[in-house]
Amino acid sequence: MIAVVTILYISLIILIYKILKIRPRPTNIAAMVVLGVLMIGAIVIVWRFSSPMANRLVVGRYTVALVSQVKGPITNIYAEPNTPLKAGVDKLYDIQPDLYQYTVDQIGERLKAAELNIDALEAAAIAADAAVKRAEANRAAADAELAVANETAATNADAISKLAIQQLTQQLNSASAAVDQANATAVQAKISQRAAKDTAASIKAELADAQFDLQQCTVYAPADGFVTNWAVREGTMAVPLPLAPLGTFVDTSRVLIVASFPQNLTKNVQPGDAAELTFKTRPGEIFSATVESIVEATGEGQLSLGGTVPKATEIGSNGYLAVKFRLDDESLADQLAMGTAGTVAVYTQTGKMFHVISKVTVRINAWMYYLIPA
Repeated sequence: MIAVVTILYISLIILIYKILKIRPRPTNIAAMVVLGVLMIGAIVIVWRFSSPMANRLVVGRYTVALVSQVKGPITNIYAEPNTPLKAGVDKLYDIQPDLYQYTVDQIGERLKAAELNIDALEAAAIAADAAVKRAEANRAAADAELAVANETAATNADAISKLAIQQLTQQLNSASAAVDQANATAVQAKISQRAAKDTAASIKAELADAQFDLQQCTVYAPADGFVTNWAVREGTMAVPLPLAPLGTFVDTSRVLIVASFPQNLTKNVQPGDAAELTFKTRPGEIFSATVESIVEATGEGQLSLGGTVPKATEIGSNGYLAVKFRLDDESLADQLAMGTAGTVAVYTQTGKMFHVISKVTVRINAWMYYLIPA
């Protein structure tokens, strides 16, 4: 497009000064220069906004700092650096499990004792309930015996003595007290049984925690990927501190292709726009992609909460936003090395006739990667 406009501009100059033989004067020469600048400048502006390009393209992946959840010496390291691993299947390393196994065994024995205590208290509660029933039966018998004595005394005062009636009354009172005592014993037995169950539940929680720690002695790959740099060897003491990672794990299950654009050039970029990419590791090749999203945030605009007021001189931005891309060929994305650089051209829904400039430029860059090593 620029070449066409340049040819038209040159043809216009030839037409004016050669064919029409208009005498060159400072005013018309200046007018032609301004016209040329405006023509080329307008094309460049429309091109840049309708089909922006960026050579700050990078292939990225998420990384995980390997931090142990338990403390102990490392006994085995299974994962070789930069060797593909499967999530949850391939082992990374082992931590000596003896101490955690002892803890599991100890708490397990405590749990057995607690469960036996529950059984004993359950039996005691059954016995207490039986004692309540027995005491209630004795009270009922004493009450019936006293009622018969009172009836007999009412019909024939000489048939039974007052002393006998008093003794039967005392027996009834004693039987009632025995019922109250049996009820109290039954309640106490049930409370003890409930407390024993709560204790057993607490010990079960301790056992689950101890078993979890024991399981953490064998660490598996957190995702599909590889370990890129071990910072430990067999015998190294692993400690659960995020400031002392054992190594770095690269997650290959998700590939991020991101490019940074000047903020003004993202004006017309929308998710779903077509794009073409070329990578330095694949010179001469062009790959189609789609704009996945525009990251509407940059660390330069982050203001941290704290007790210090930010300095005015430290506030500012380089004026770039990140745009994420998704390759149409997802299998290719898995083959790209982490940190691969390249160039990208986005084809927006505006100024489509100017897209050809970016198409030509991105292909020139692809072939230039054969010649330019950096």
